[in-house]
Amino acid sequence: MPHNALDYIYPGILAAQAIHAAVKFRIPDLLSSGPKSASELATECGAHPPTLERLLRALTSIEMFQRLPDGRYRNSPGTEILRRDHPQSLWAEGVFLPAPFLWRPLGELEESVRTGEAAFDRAFGQGFFPYLAEHPEEAAVFNRVMTQEILWTTPVLLRAYDFSRFNRLVDVGGGHGVFLSHVLAAVPKLEGVLFDQSKVVAGAKDSFKGEMARRTTILSGSFFESIPEGADAYVLRRIIHDWQDDEAAKILSNVRAAMQPNATLLIVEGLIDSAARPAGLMDLMMLVLGGKERTEAEFQELVQNAGFSLNRVVPAGAYSVIECMRR
Repeated sequence: MPHNALDYIYPGILAAQAIHAAVKFRIPDLLSSGPKSASELATECGAHPPTLERLLRALTSIEMFQRLPDGRYRNSPGTEILRRDHPQSLWAEGVFLPAPFLWRPLGELEESVRTGEAAFDRAFGQGFFPYLAEHPEEAAVFNRVMTQEILWTTPVLLRAYDFSRFNRLVDVGGGHGVFLSHVLAAVPKLEGVLFDQSKVVAGAKDSFKGEMARRTTILSGSFFESIPEGADAYVLRRIIHDWQDDEAAKILSNVRAAMQPNATLLIVEGLIDSAARPAGLMDLMMLVLGGKERTEAEFQELVQNAGFSLNRVVPAGAYSVIECMRR
Protein backbone atom coordinates (compact mmCIF):
# COMPACT_ATOMS: atom_id res chain seq x y z
CA MET A 1 0.00 0.00 0.00
CA PRO A 2 1.26 3.53 -0.73
CA HIS A 3 2.50 5.35 2.35
CA ASN A 4 2.59 8.96 1.14
CA ALA A 5 1.23 11.21 -1.59
CA LEU A 6 4.24 10.73 -3.87
CA ASP A 7 3.47 7.02 -4.04
CA TYR A 8 0.24 7.95 -5.83
CA ILE A 9 1.47 10.76 -8.06
CA TYR A 10 3.65 9.02 -10.61
CA PRO A 11 1.32 6.02 -11.11
CA GLY A 12 -1.61 8.42 -11.33
CA ILE A 13 -0.02 10.51 -14.08
CA LEU A 14 0.90 7.43 -16.11
CA ALA A 15 -2.47 5.80 -15.53
CA ALA A 16 -4.35 8.86 -16.79
CA GLN A 17 -2.40 8.90 -20.05
CA ALA A 18 -2.65 5.12 -20.45
CA ILE A 19 -6.44 5.20 -20.05
CA HIS A 20 -6.60 8.11 -22.49
CA ALA A 21 -4.64 6.12 -25.07
CA ALA A 22 -6.80 3.02 -24.64
CA VAL A 23 -9.99 5.02 -25.05
CA LYS A 24 -8.64 6.86 -28.10
CA PHE A 25 -7.83 3.47 -29.65
CA ARG A 26 -11.44 2.42 -28.85
CA ILE A 27 -10.31 -0.66 -26.91
CA PRO A 28 -13.33 -0.72 -24.54
CA ASP A 29 -15.64 -0.56 -27.56
CA LEU A 30 -13.73 -3.25 -29.46
CA LEU A 31 -13.99 -5.59 -26.45
CA SER A 32 -17.74 -5.15 -26.08
CA SER A 33 -18.31 -8.25 -28.25
CA GLY A 34 -15.98 -10.42 -26.16
CA PRO A 35 -12.30 -11.12 -25.36
CA LYS A 36 -9.63 -10.46 -27.98
CA SER A 37 -5.87 -10.71 -28.22
CA ALA A 38 -3.66 -7.65 -28.44
CA SER A 39 -2.88 -8.57 -32.07
CA GLU A 40 -6.57 -8.72 -32.97
CA LEU A 41 -7.20 -5.41 -31.28
CA ALA A 42 -4.19 -3.81 -32.96
CA THR A 43 -5.47 -4.86 -36.39
CA GLU A 44 -8.84 -3.28 -35.66
CA CYS A 45 -7.60 -0.02 -34.13
CA GLY A 46 -4.39 0.58 -36.08
CA ALA A 47 -1.91 0.22 -33.22
CA HIS A 48 1.52 -1.46 -33.09
CA PRO A 49 0.72 -4.98 -31.73
CA PRO A 50 3.65 -5.49 -29.30
CA THR A 51 3.27 -1.96 -27.94
CA LEU A 52 -0.48 -2.29 -27.54
CA GLU A 53 0.24 -5.47 -25.54
CA ARG A 54 2.45 -3.42 -23.23
CA LEU A 55 -0.26 -0.80 -22.79
CA LEU A 56 -2.94 -3.36 -21.97
CA ARG A 57 -0.66 -5.32 -19.66
CA ALA A 58 0.13 -2.13 -17.74
CA LEU A 59 -3.54 -1.23 -17.43
CA THR A 60 -4.45 -4.65 -16.08
CA SER A 61 -2.21 -3.89 -13.10
CA ILE A 62 -4.72 -1.23 -12.01
CA GLU A 63 -7.75 -3.38 -12.89
CA MET A 64 -8.41 -1.56 -16.14
CA PHE A 65 -9.04 -4.54 -18.45
CA GLN A 66 -8.52 -8.18 -17.47
CA ARG A 67 -6.02 -10.59 -19.01
CA LEU A 68 -7.29 -14.15 -19.47
CA PRO A 69 -5.08 -17.25 -19.10
CA ASP A 70 -4.96 -17.64 -22.91
CA GLY A 71 -3.53 -14.10 -23.27
CA ARG A 72 -6.68 -12.43 -24.54
CA TYR A 73 -8.11 -9.30 -22.92
CA ARG A 74 -11.60 -8.39 -21.85
CA ASN A 75 -13.21 -5.36 -20.27
CA SER A 76 -13.21 -4.96 -16.52
CA PRO A 77 -15.95 -2.99 -14.73
CA GLY A 78 -13.61 0.00 -14.92
CA THR A 79 -13.31 -0.15 -18.71
CA GLU A 80 -16.80 -1.40 -19.52
CA ILE A 81 -18.09 2.01 -18.55
CA LEU A 82 -15.63 3.64 -20.96
CA ARG A 83 -17.55 2.26 -23.94
CA ARG A 84 -19.25 4.98 -25.98
CA ASP A 85 -22.56 3.07 -25.95
CA HIS A 86 -22.66 2.31 -22.22
CA PRO A 87 -25.78 3.79 -20.54
CA GLN A 88 -23.58 5.58 -17.97
CA SER A 89 -20.66 6.07 -20.34
CA LEU A 90 -17.57 7.84 -19.03
CA TRP A 91 -15.94 7.81 -22.46
CA ALA A 92 -15.64 11.59 -22.55
CA GLU A 93 -14.12 11.68 -19.06
CA GLY A 94 -11.55 9.14 -20.22
CA VAL A 95 -10.28 11.44 -22.95
CA PHE A 96 -10.92 14.84 -21.36
CA LEU A 97 -8.26 15.75 -18.79
CA PRO A 98 -5.40 13.80 -20.43
CA ALA A 99 -6.19 15.32 -23.86
CA PRO A 100 -3.43 17.56 -25.27
CA PHE A 101 -5.56 20.71 -25.15
CA LEU A 102 -5.78 20.34 -21.34
CA TRP A 103 -2.68 18.32 -20.53
CA ARG A 104 -0.40 20.85 -22.22
CA PRO A 105 -1.46 23.88 -20.16
CA LEU A 106 -1.56 21.76 -16.99
CA GLY A 107 2.09 21.04 -17.68
CA GLU A 108 2.73 24.77 -17.40
CA LEU A 109 1.13 25.19 -13.98
CA GLU A 110 4.45 26.39 -12.57
CA GLU A 111 4.44 29.32 -14.99
CA SER A 112 0.87 30.22 -14.03
CA VAL A 113 1.88 30.26 -10.35
CA ARG A 114 4.91 32.38 -11.23
CA THR A 115 2.99 34.98 -13.26
CA GLY A 116 -0.65 34.66 -12.20
CA GLU A 117 -1.57 34.28 -15.87
CA ALA A 118 -3.53 31.50 -17.58
CA ALA A 119 -1.20 28.84 -18.99
CA PHE A 120 -3.81 27.97 -21.63
CA ASP A 121 -3.51 31.42 -23.21
CA ARG A 122 0.27 31.11 -23.15
CA ALA A 123 0.22 27.64 -24.72
CA PHE A 124 -2.36 28.28 -27.44
CA GLY A 125 -2.32 32.03 -27.97
CA GLN A 126 -6.00 32.44 -27.07
CA GLY A 127 -8.44 31.85 -24.26
CA PHE A 128 -10.07 28.51 -23.51
CA PHE A 129 -13.55 29.28 -24.87
CA PRO A 130 -12.38 30.99 -28.09
CA TYR A 131 -10.19 27.92 -28.64
CA LEU A 132 -13.17 25.58 -28.23
CA ALA A 133 -15.17 27.68 -30.68
CA GLU A 134 -12.52 26.97 -33.32
CA HIS A 135 -11.99 23.27 -32.45
CA PRO A 136 -15.31 21.42 -32.66
CA GLU A 137 -13.88 17.99 -31.80
CA GLU A 138 -12.45 19.21 -28.49
CA ALA A 139 -15.61 21.26 -27.88
CA ALA A 140 -17.73 18.12 -28.33
CA VAL A 141 -15.70 16.28 -25.67
CA PHE A 142 -15.96 19.26 -23.31
CA ASN A 143 -19.73 19.54 -23.82
CA ARG A 144 -20.22 15.82 -23.24
CA VAL A 145 -18.27 15.97 -19.98
CA MET A 146 -20.28 18.99 -18.86
CA THR A 147 -23.55 17.23 -19.73
CA GLN A 148 -22.56 14.14 -17.78
CA GLU A 149 -21.61 16.27 -14.78
CA ILE A 150 -25.02 17.95 -14.89
CA LEU A 151 -26.77 14.57 -14.92
CA TRP A 152 -24.81 13.50 -11.82
CA THR A 153 -25.25 16.64 -9.74
CA THR A 154 -28.67 18.06 -10.61
CA PRO A 155 -30.89 15.56 -8.72
CA VAL A 156 -29.19 16.47 -5.44
CA LEU A 157 -29.44 20.17 -6.23
CA LEU A 158 -33.17 19.93 -6.97
CA ARG A 159 -33.72 18.23 -3.63
CA ALA A 160 -31.72 20.91 -1.84
CA TYR A 161 -33.21 24.02 -3.41
CA ASP A 162 -36.87 24.86 -4.12
CA PHE A 163 -37.38 26.38 -7.59
CA SER A 164 -41.18 26.19 -7.36
CA ARG A 165 -41.53 29.74 -5.98
CA PHE A 166 -40.34 31.19 -9.29
CA ASN A 167 -42.40 31.86 -12.41
CA ARG A 168 -39.69 32.49 -15.00
CA LEU A 169 -36.06 31.36 -14.81
CA VAL A 170 -33.23 32.50 -17.09
CA ASP A 171 -30.33 30.06 -17.34
CA VAL A 172 -27.43 32.37 -18.18
CA GLY A 173 -24.70 30.56 -20.10
CA GLY A 174 -26.90 27.46 -20.00
CA GLY A 175 -25.14 25.57 -22.80
CA HIS A 176 -27.28 22.90 -24.44
CA GLY A 177 -30.05 23.35 -21.87
CA VAL A 178 -29.63 20.07 -19.99
CA PHE A 179 -29.72 21.69 -16.56
CA LEU A 180 -32.67 23.94 -17.41
CA SER A 181 -34.62 20.99 -18.81
CA HIS A 182 -34.21 19.12 -15.51
CA VAL A 183 -35.43 22.14 -13.52
CA LEU A 184 -38.44 22.57 -15.82
CA ALA A 185 -39.27 18.88 -15.52
CA ALA A 186 -39.23 19.19 -11.73
CA VAL A 187 -41.36 22.37 -11.69
CA PRO A 188 -44.21 21.98 -14.22
CA LYS A 189 -45.47 25.58 -13.91
CA LEU A 190 -42.06 27.18 -14.42
CA GLU A 191 -41.15 28.97 -17.66
CA GLY A 192 -37.53 28.84 -18.74
CA VAL A 193 -35.20 30.94 -20.87
CA LEU A 194 -32.00 29.37 -22.17
CA PHE A 195 -29.37 32.00 -22.95
CA ASP A 196 -25.95 31.36 -24.45
CA GLN A 197 -23.93 32.03 -27.59
CA SER A 198 -25.66 31.14 -30.87
CA LYS A 199 -23.29 28.27 -31.70
CA VAL A 200 -23.88 26.78 -28.27
CA VAL A 201 -27.68 26.99 -28.05
CA ALA A 202 -27.84 25.47 -31.53
CA GLY A 203 -27.10 22.19 -29.74
CA ALA A 204 -30.14 22.52 -27.45
CA LYS A 205 -32.75 21.22 -29.89
CA ASP A 206 -32.98 17.82 -28.18
CA SER A 207 -33.18 19.15 -24.62
CA PHE A 208 -36.72 20.53 -24.77
CA LYS A 209 -39.56 18.47 -26.21
CA GLY A 210 -43.35 18.35 -26.07
CA GLU A 211 -45.01 20.40 -23.35
CA MET A 212 -41.62 21.51 -21.98
CA ALA A 213 -40.72 23.10 -25.32
CA ARG A 214 -43.78 25.34 -25.04
CA ARG A 215 -42.49 26.64 -21.70
CA THR A 216 -39.00 27.31 -23.03
CA THR A 217 -37.56 30.28 -24.89
CA ILE A 218 -34.10 29.98 -26.44
CA LEU A 219 -32.16 33.20 -26.91
CA SER A 220 -28.61 33.80 -28.08
CA GLY A 221 -26.12 36.47 -27.12
CA SER A 222 -23.11 37.23 -24.93
CA PHE A 223 -23.41 37.62 -21.17
CA PHE A 224 -20.60 40.17 -21.44
CA GLU A 225 -22.99 42.43 -23.36
CA SER A 226 -26.55 42.01 -22.05
CA ILE A 227 -28.89 39.50 -20.38
CA PRO A 228 -32.57 38.81 -21.19
CA GLU A 229 -34.92 40.84 -18.99
CA GLY A 230 -38.24 40.12 -17.36
CA ALA A 231 -37.62 37.04 -15.17
CA ASP A 232 -37.96 36.67 -11.43
CA ALA A 233 -34.98 34.30 -11.20
CA TYR A 234 -31.59 34.04 -12.90
CA VAL A 235 -29.16 31.17 -12.53
CA LEU A 236 -25.43 31.12 -13.25
CA ARG A 237 -24.53 27.45 -13.02
CA ARG A 238 -20.76 26.86 -13.05
CA ILE A 239 -20.18 30.09 -14.98
CA ILE A 240 -18.48 32.43 -12.53
CA HIS A 241 -15.63 30.00 -11.80
CA ASP A 242 -14.60 30.23 -15.47
CA TRP A 243 -13.53 33.85 -15.04
CA GLN A 244 -11.26 36.09 -13.03
CA ASP A 245 -12.81 38.76 -10.82
CA ASP A 246 -13.04 41.54 -13.41
CA GLU A 247 -14.86 39.38 -15.98
CA ALA A 248 -17.02 37.80 -13.27
CA ALA A 249 -18.02 41.25 -12.04
CA LYS A 250 -19.01 42.25 -15.58
CA ILE A 251 -21.27 39.19 -15.93
CA LEU A 252 -22.86 39.82 -12.54
CA SER A 253 -23.42 43.50 -13.32
CA ASN A 254 -25.15 42.62 -16.58
CA VAL A 255 -27.40 40.16 -14.77
CA ARG A 256 -28.27 42.81 -12.19
CA ALA A 257 -29.15 45.29 -14.95
CA ALA A 258 -31.63 42.78 -16.40
CA MET A 259 -33.26 41.87 -13.09
CA GLN A 260 -36.51 43.16 -11.69
CA PRO A 261 -36.17 44.75 -8.20
CA ASN A 262 -37.38 41.62 -6.37
CA ALA A 263 -35.75 39.03 -8.64
CA THR A 264 -33.34 36.41 -7.31
CA LEU A 265 -29.89 35.46 -8.56
CA LEU A 266 -28.72 31.89 -8.00
CA ILE A 267 -25.01 31.12 -8.39
CA VAL A 268 -24.27 27.40 -8.45
CA GLU A 269 -20.60 26.73 -7.71
CA GLY A 270 -18.23 24.60 -5.71
CA LEU A 271 -16.72 26.36 -2.70
CA ILE A 272 -13.09 25.95 -1.71
CA ASP A 273 -14.12 25.94 1.95
CA SER A 274 -17.14 23.65 1.52
CA ALA A 275 -17.41 21.04 4.25
CA ALA A 276 -19.09 18.61 1.86
CA ARG A 277 -16.69 18.69 -1.08
CA PRO A 278 -13.97 21.35 -1.15
CA ALA A 279 -13.12 22.65 -4.63
CA GLY A 280 -9.38 22.67 -3.72
CA LEU A 281 -7.47 21.02 -6.58
CA MET A 282 -10.07 22.16 -9.13
CA ASP A 283 -8.82 25.70 -8.47
CA LEU A 284 -5.50 24.75 -10.08
CA MET A 285 -7.35 23.56 -13.18
CA MET A 286 -9.17 26.88 -13.31
CA LEU A 287 -5.90 28.72 -12.80
CA VAL A 288 -4.33 27.34 -15.97
CA LEU A 289 -7.59 27.86 -17.93
CA GLY A 290 -8.06 31.44 -16.77
CA GLY A 291 -10.73 30.99 -14.11
CA LYS A 292 -10.91 30.84 -10.33
CA GLU A 293 -12.63 28.79 -7.64
CA ARG A 294 -13.63 30.85 -4.61
CA THR A 295 -14.42 30.69 -0.92
CA GLU A 296 -17.78 31.77 0.44
CA ALA A 297 -16.22 35.02 1.66
CA GLU A 298 -14.76 35.71 -1.79
CA PHE A 299 -18.18 35.18 -3.38
CA GLN A 300 -19.71 37.50 -0.83
CA GLU A 301 -17.24 40.25 -1.72
CA LEU A 302 -17.69 39.61 -5.45
CA VAL A 303 -21.48 39.85 -5.42
CA GLN A 304 -21.51 42.85 -3.08
CA ASN A 305 -19.20 44.75 -5.44
CA ALA A 306 -21.65 43.97 -8.27
CA GLY A 307 -24.63 45.37 -6.35
CA PHE A 308 -26.02 42.24 -4.71
CA SER A 309 -26.46 41.04 -1.16
CA LEU A 310 -25.71 37.41 -0.41
CA ASN A 311 -28.90 36.09 1.14
CA ARG A 312 -27.90 32.51 1.98
CA VAL A 313 -25.76 29.56 0.86
CA VAL A 314 -27.55 26.25 0.39
CA PRO A 315 -25.33 23.13 0.28
CA ALA A 316 -26.34 20.90 -2.63
CA GLY A 317 -24.02 17.90 -2.81
CA ALA A 318 -20.86 18.69 -4.75
CA TYR A 319 -21.94 22.31 -5.16
CA SER A 320 -23.68 25.09 -3.28
CA VAL A 321 -26.51 27.39 -4.34
CA ILE A 322 -25.51 30.96 -3.52
CA GLU A 323 -28.75 32.95 -3.33
CA CYS A 324 -28.41 36.66 -3.97
CA MET A 325 -30.75 39.66 -4.13
CA ARG A 326 -30.34 43.09 -5.66
CA ARG A 327 -29.29 45.86 -3.31
